[in-house]
Amino acid sequence: MYKKLRLLILSIFVILCLNSCVLTAILIGTAVVAGGTVYYMNGNYIVEIPRDLRTVYNATIKAIQSNSKYSLKKNSYADKSAKVEAFDFKTGSNISIDLTSIKNRTTEIKIRYGALGDEKKSANLVNEITKNLN
Repeated sequence: MYKKLRLLILSIFVILCLNSCVLTAILIGTAVVAGGTVYYMNGNYIVEIPRDLRTVYNATIKAIQSNSKYSLKKNSYADKSAKVEAFDFKTGSNISIDLTSIKNRTTEIKIRYGALGDEKKSANLVNEITKNLN
């Protein structure tokens, strides 16, 4: 009886640990695809991509426009920065995307999904953007 209970508790613990590993693998996978640094801070999902600002900006616009669950609200482009605002019909969330040229041919993408931020949805959006970089 006690062995079965211990085995059950151990199994649940292992499942919970592996579940967090899956999330970590997804985030690391995003960094590998993007080719840069990924971190989540204060509701902002931030990725550094080794591509110039114009290329990342075009990929971002394409990712928003090619997905029917998003609506492009506003976009602007300047010399060293760009801003894209969109709306997610499925969740009813506003999405704010700030692009900043941080080094020669390196761009920082900062995504805020909703009022408080959503790490998983932001990571999915970054994956859609990086697919358009090729």
